[in-house]
Amino acid sequence: MNYYEKVMILDANIDDNAVNETVERVKSVIVSKGGEVLKTENWGRRKLAYELNKHQKGNYVLLFFKSPPDTILELEKLSKIVDSIIKFMVVRIIKKKQIEKMLKSVADAQAKKSAASAEAAKPAIPVEPAQTAEPAQTETQTTQDSEKSPEGNDVQ
Repeated sequence: MNYYEKVMILDANIDDNAVNETVERVKSVIVSKGGEVLKTENWGRRKLAYELNKHQKGNYVLLFFKSPPDTILELEKLSKIVDSIIKFMVVRIIKKKQIEKMLKSVADAQAKKSAASAEAAKPAIPVEPAQTAEPAQTETQTTQDSEKSPEGNDVQ
């Protein structure tokens, strides 16, 4: 199996649910052909560099996946049929450094996700606010200083 990345530009006028449905549809094609989706990144709505099919904005989605080569043909067919996909590109990753970098980013994302879930499971410890009277004094000093001119005379 080969490693691939697929970038899709989806119609910016569709809602987030429709974006998620389209991404899930693409993922299901990958999985049904024996592939594995490693990472999905939604880059959000952005302005296009140039107008595509009368669209000036698009919703960018990046997929990293591992699959057999015949999956790409199915993905291209699907991307041409689905109306919400404005533009797409599939790139095979062949350099070992790029594959290692991609796998490291996938592992980092999973580690962050597990750390965030572990942090959410911990009970919150209330922290008492410290009493500070000094900053209030410095604020009054700065307002008094701002009312004077650089020579030290009062401004009127």
